[in-house]
Amino acid sequence: MEFDATFIIAIISFIVFLRKMDDHFFYPIYCAMSARDTRVAKIYESAETIQKLSDKLLKETQEGLKKSRDEAQAVIAEKTKEFKLQRTQAIAEYREEFFGNIAKEKEELRNSAIDAKELLKDNIVDLAKGISYKLLGDNIDASHIDKSQIREGN
Repeated sequence: MEFDATFIIAIISFIVFLRKMDDHFFYPIYCAMSARDTRVAKIYESAETIQKLSDKLLKETQEGLKKSRDEAQAVIAEKTKEFKLQRTQAIAEYREEFFGNIAKEKEELRNSAIDAKELLKDNIVDLAKGISYKLLGDNIDASHIDKSQIREGN
């Protein structure tokens, strides 16, 4: 194999061509790819940071909701218990008042019945005196009638 000057010039030209291509074409592409890789890495890191932050916020929100739900359930349970107690007390007061009024009314009815019986006994005595006066005249003294002798009917 013979090497002549054209072959060496072609090799040198090819090397110079590759060097120029490297400086003017490959280097900017390499820089652009490196910058793109850097941007992608930053965006990926930013996305991971945002994902961690969103996970943390989600966890805090869920914990806050759970805490709020537990507090609300506790308040509801407490208010329900208070309401039941108030209801029980109100029912007890109403029953006490109602049955107290019934007892009072029964006592008043008993007293009214006794008063009515006494009034009827007085009316019976007056009626007996009137009948005695009409039948026997003025000479009969009917003032000695004893009310306790009058029988009570059913």
